[in-house]
Amino acid sequence: QLQNDQIDQMELDQLLSQRDPSESWEIRFEELKEYKRQFGDCAVPQRYSTNHQLATWVRTQRRMYKLMIAGEKTCMTPGRMHKLNSIGFVWVAR
Repeated sequence: QLQNDQIDQMELDQLLSQRDPSESWEIRFEELKEYKRQFGDCAVPQRYSTNHQLATWVRTQRRMYKLMIAGEKTCMTPGRMHKLNSIGFVWVAR
């Protein structure tokens, strides 16, 4: 039997897949802020078992940032970059 938090995450993922991409971005950003509140940083592990989707999203933000810096087409915007910087986002994984 799945734990309640796993079921909740599955339901959230299903809802996110039906939403506007910018709305999904905001939801993940809120999850990242909650992660920071719990752990004191924004360095979500790549294999974060509690929320795989957050770990993937963080990795995607880093990739989009690199593309933006390289002048490539990306969904990273200055506004999103500012929001991530405002909470101490780690742009380079260690």
